[in-house]
Amino acid sequence: MHTSVSRALIGLAAAGCVFLAVGCSADQTLASTGPSSTSTPSEPETPEDTTPTSTASVPKQTLADFNSITVTGDYNTMPTVTAPYPFKVDKTIWQTTIQGNGVAVGADAVVELQYTGIDATTGTTFDSSYYNQQTLLGQNGFFVDGFNKALTGAKVGSRVVMLITGKDGYDGQGGNSDAGIALGDTLLFVVDVIAAQYSEPLGPQTSNGNTWVTVTDNSGVPTAKINPGVSAPTELQSQVLIKGTGRAVDSNDAVYVNFLEMDFATGKVIDSSFGSAGGPQVDLLANLIPGWRNAIVGQPMGSRILIVVPGSLAYPQGNATPSIKPNATLVFVVDILFSFIPQQQSAQ
Repeated sequence: MHTSVSRALIGLAAAGCVFLAVGCSADQTLASTGPSSTSTPSEPETPEDTTPTSTASVPKQTLADFNSITVTGDYNTMPTVTAPYPFKVDKTIWQTTIQGNGVAVGADAVVELQYTGIDATTGTTFDSSYYNQQTLLGQNGFFVDGFNKALTGAKVGSRVVMLITGKDGYDGQGGNSDAGIALGDTLLFVVDVIAAQYSEPLGPQTSNGNTWVTVTDNSGVPTAKINPGVSAPTELQSQVLIKGTGRAVDSNDAVYVNFLEMDFATGKVIDSSFGSAGGPQVDLLANLIPGWRNAIVGQPMGSRILIVVPGSLAYPQGNATPSIKPNATLVFVVDILFSFIPQQQSAQ
């Protein structure tokens, strides 16, 4: 990816962090909903009792399970939580109340979530994507520790209820005054896993190429070979090699991909993110060459796509770095690992 297919995170990364994040950088969070731990939180449309009371003299019962907690409501809808506030837990625990069948969340996967966060000491909802009317986009491994633990392995389509100790929450930061969370407070989260990054293509293999190109796989890394005796196509050619199982890419999305790029005329590799230090790349579809846009929209996450792009839909004027001749026909093998509408453009 280069020039109109950027290697950078192109400003899709957060300017601030979500409440759950423990630090913030462009490499840690692809997009942000809600305030950072150092900013003044926006006012959610919560009930009037949103100001927590002091926790210093509030007695707490200790829960060891979820027997006294009830969470009702459908997946991807605002949950209703009944719990015996105030309480605490001595160990972070979680349970899946609605089981999804999508891809499992990896330890460092990019995720899209709906969630509600409650301070168990006060019963106060301190943050919610439903109140914010915007899903949370972030990266697992960069939330508070207890959230990372409970989210890892959860499948898309699932609802996970988490009880997180102060130690696994905000104790390391001295609490979170902006959210009204004091040192030692137990946190209760209800989290719906809307989407998660694929680590590799996942789905049935439907082809190993087309008339012009044959693709082989070596432990997840594709190689491509131009078939002998064929002339470059004059129109865009795309072939689904592995049909993914995730939601379809929308024309307004940003995409998170691995890719191989080759020159059709020479068969030489121009660029590749597979096995590179940079790893998967992200950019808005609107910034990509027309050949990519035309081939990727409508394809499900988890897919591997072969694209043969004529020069008119690639770089008709050529490209300086890496060097591509004007109107050169290009070959791409693209793994669609994740797609999302950037928060600054979404409206739910």
